[in-house]
Amino acid sequence: MKRLSLAALSVLFTLSAYAADPPKPQLFLVHDETAMPSMMTQYESATKDLIKAFSEKKVTSPSFMVNTYMTSDFHYIYLTPISSWAQIDSVYKDWMGAADTVGKEKWADIMKRGNGAMISYDDAVAARRDDLSYQPENPRLKMEEMPFARVDYYYLKPGAEAAAEQLAKDYVALFKEKKVADGFTIYMALSGHDLPLLVAVIPAKSPADFAAVDEKTAAALGDALRNLQGRAMALTRRIEHKDSWYRPDMSYMPVATK
Repeated sequence: MKRLSLAALSVLFTLSAYAADPPKPQLFLVHDETAMPSMMTQYESATKDLIKAFSEKKVTSPSFMVNTYMTSDFHYIYLTPISSWAQIDSVYKDWMGAADTVGKEKWADIMKRGNGAMISYDDAVAARRDDLSYQPENPRLKMEEMPFARVDYYYLKPGAEAAAEQLAKDYVALFKEKKVADGFTIYMALSGHDLPLLVAVIPAKSPADFAAVDEKTAAALGDALRNLQGRAMALTRRIEHKDSWYRPDMSYMPVATK
């Protein structure tokens, strides 16, 4: 978890495709680590030990607060909310001093075990676009009942950002009109590789629950949904789908849990 790799955020080239009007999008540092399948247990143990060390030291700095998700292809995605781009400097400085925070010997042991079980890591910044997301008035499930999510990565054609935003708004309008009981959240990548990138997160109870609801929604919305899907295909260079699960045992949000 954040193996001092936030130094990579010096390459913060920006995609500023979102509107500047309120409400201000919530920004996140997105740290993605890929674990070796054969060493997943060692990788998770190291991360959990780091979380435990933060808890024992009663660390409250926002720099270390993270919600963690695991995908079906062994990516561990750590999301840290930030208030602005300027906060990235503070996050980097805090992580550079993490060894002093948890103890140098413990830090060295955790890093050795964690890094030894990793294939690669990457960093980016993303904005949660609530204006492009859909939250039903009467949701089928509560958020705590949906530990699973299908994550769709839409790698947009250059210059298609505005059209993609309008498409997301049209999805919201259709879902509201039909009173769809399941929502979705849209994120826009603001730095990282292979931009522009729009990410749609669709929560559910499980992969089977997602598949059942997806089939039901497609049948209910019919041609209107197929038209939107066709527009989405026309805007994208590449699409990836990943299954992910929330990992509270590898997350650290002490302020939120008080």
